[in-house]
Formats: sequence, structure tokens, C-alpha cells
Amino acid sequence: MASVVLVAASAAFTVLATLVGTKDPILQEDMQVLVWLHTHGNPVFTGFLIAVSTLHSLTGIAVFTVILAIALARMHKYRWIFTLVLAVGGGMLLNVALKYAFHRGRPVWEDPILQIATPSFPSGHTAAATLFYGFLCVYIVSHVESFALRAAAVAAGIVMVLLVALARMYLGVHYPSDVLAAMSASTAWLVLSVASVRAYVKRHAQS
Repeated sequence: MASVVLVAASAAFTVLATLVGTKDPILQEDMQVLVWLHTHGNPVFTGFLIAVSTLHSLTGIAVFTVILAIALARMHKYRWIFTLVLAVGGGMLLNVALKYAFHRGRPVWEDPILQIATPSFPSGHTAAATLFYGFLCVYIVSHVESFALRAAAVAAGIVMVLLVALARMYLGVHYPSDVLAAMSASTAWLVLSVASVRAYVKRHAQS
């Protein structure tokens, strides 16, 4: 299952990266989606999504990660702490590298809600949410026997990632392809991180 997810996520990112790198005309749909979101907002929803976006900034995710690491340390789950740091920390470094490799400009508005100078592709907030909530889902699924609780955890994680992605598009700072690329690249990295730590632990346990 993990290998299927890895291949699918990697393929999705490759397609998106190719489209962005070649400036394919299909990307015009990106802006049309943003224009629709930009013209169908309201102040209350805008305030809510600004709060969601702020909570999932680099600082916000770092705080969440530290809190989770402390909780794992108290349970002596040191392998999972290492996996968490590798997944979230390494994934965010990968995202920064991809941003500057593609150096895609942000959407331009006459009346922007937010203004950000860094490159747009892939979305850092969406990547951070995918990595953090993805890790949390993997941990819960690995430690909970109830199928209902597993399904609820995965569903909640997906909802949170989609909410962050929506916030970044609604606020006009990312194209749909930015958030989709962030989800796919981060999912691939998360699978690699979990599998690598698991293989390392297994190898040393047998030696």
C-alpha cells in the first residue's frame, strides 16, 4: 500500500511540475479558480481562513510539532519522534528547495488580501499541513485497533489539509496547482520518511 501511495504521489507531482515548468496553457484554469474564490468571499469567512492560515504557518506547525514530540517523548516513542522530525523538518526543507528551483511568481491582484514575496510553487502552508497531519494519521492508524477511529482520524486529517489548501487559494496567495503539488510532494516524502525509519529500526533489531 505504501509503495502505491508513493508512486501515485510522485507521479502527480511530476505532472504538476512539468505543467508549471513548461507554462502549459492548462494552467490558465488556475487563475479562473482563484478569481471565482476571490469574488465569492465575505469578511467572516475571510477572517476564519486567515486564522487557519496563520495557525499553519511555519511557526505554527513548528509549535505543533514540538508539542507532539514532547507527548511522544513522555510515552517513550523515540522512533516516532525521529520519524516526526524527519517527515516534517525534512519535508519543509524539500518544499523550500522546490520553491526556489521553480521560482514561480505569486498570483497578482489589484486588491490583495495578503502579499507575500517568496515563490509560490509548491505551497509551504499546505506542505506543512500535509506532513504534520499525515504523520499524525500514520501514528494513530499504527496504534489504534478500532477501524472507526482509524477512519475518523484519516478523515479529520484530510479535512484539515484541504482546509489549509482552501485558505491559501481563497486568500489569493497560491494557485490550485501550488497546493496540489504541495500535497503530492509532501505525501511522497512522508511515505519515504516512515518507511526509511521503519526499515532502519528493523535492520538494527535483527543485527
